[in-house]
Amino acid sequence: MALKSNGMVVEWGTNDFGQTNVPPGMSNVLAIAAGSSHSLALINNGTLVAWGDNSDGQTNIPYFSTNVDVKLITAGGDHSLAAIFSPWVQYPVDVSKDLLLIYNTNSTDSSNVCAYYLANRPMASNANVLGIHCLTNEQVDYSEYSTNIAPQIQNWLATNPTKRPAYVILFQDIPSRPDLDVGAPSVQVLLNTTCSPNWNPFVTSINMNGVGGTNDCIAYINKLALIGSIGSNSGQLIISASAGGYGNTNWYFDDAQATYNEPLGQDALESVESDGVPSSAVTYTPITNTTHITLATNVAGYLTWGYNGGLPDTYAIDGTISFFGASTWYLIETIESYNGQRNGGGFEGNFLDWYASNAFGGTNYSNTPVGAISTVEEPLLGGNGDPGLYFGLWVTGNNFGICAWNSRTSPYMQAVGDPLLRK
Repeated sequence: MALKSNGMVVEWGTNDFGQTNVPPGMSNVLAIAAGSSHSLALINNGTLVAWGDNSDGQTNIPYFSTNVDVKLITAGGDHSLAAIFSPWVQYPVDVSKDLLLIYNTNSTDSSNVCAYYLANRPMASNANVLGIHCLTNEQVDYSEYSTNIAPQIQNWLATNPTKRPAYVILFQDIPSRPDLDVGAPSVQVLLNTTCSPNWNPFVTSINMNGVGGTNDCIAYINKLALIGSIGSNSGQLIISASAGGYGNTNWYFDDAQATYNEPLGQDALESVESDGVPSSAVTYTPITNTTHITLATNVAGYLTWGYNGGLPDTYAIDGTISFFGASTWYLIETIESYNGQRNGGGFEGNFLDWYASNAFGGTNYSNTPVGAISTVEEPLLGGNGDPGLYFGLWVTGNNFGICAWNSRTSPYMQAVGDPLLRK
């Protein structure tokens, strides 16, 4: 068997059971497998096709496999095996097939940051790149997504039938907020849930910087390059600060003065401790406290209610909260509405502040996070994400894409950062 670059299959050799009779019309094949006398193919919509010897039922595709997204296949002498895709599993990543970078051709900043990522992000130079022409506004009408953005991505999928990227990164000036008058989720969530059948990629954005410019995005990519060059990270796609010997050991969860009676920081506390973090490495302030965590060192994870907990909306950049030590590689979550909007809704904390050069008392981007979950609209009581899952998955070595998307509780989520990072 051979799989051609256009998604077609070619077979030759013994054909006593029809095992080399490729089904007519079969196309868009992602993977193939050969048994003793039967053949198996995985189509790029996640479905299976099998043909040839069926004396042991090896080509009887189970009903379930025609209704789910299959990730991997193999075939033995007289049996077939299919692994159903799970968003909880950190599969091996081939960037030439599994990573898609999308930038806006109408924005020089967008194309420049994408190019810088390709040139400087370790092990990502073979990633797929798609330039789409769309508005550069943060918020657009839903029709801009449905009739312009989505079709261009769908066309790329159709013309690249042997690729089904599990990870997508959106760069600056790709809109993030469809018009809420029609109840549309964020662009990230729309791409994850509705862009193409059985395609549910982990979508994140590298879209820092408040008013033009690319400094924050470039500094973020430089951080990945630095950590990716130390310790056992060399030659690895999934970068881990811990693997480089970095001492980000402490966790800070601040429920103090929370507006709502939901101890989400306590959920995070219980989760990380159940996953093996010693209690001595966790600092927690309960809802009843009137004093916030304002100093932290060697930060691995940070949660706060921010403005909803009584902090000023500029808490990340005005000196209210300061990090020290090894605090350049951590996840952040704040329980605030609109913190994924570029103006922060006008009165709450904002992801642009978290990635600013002086964030959390740092200098030259020393204290910015490597991953953040935010919301581009009012998430209501669903919040931005389940803190227990978000931080717990990070503790257990999952990448940021898995942490963010498995903890999603809002249709308006925006995950900010490179998806292929772990603690």
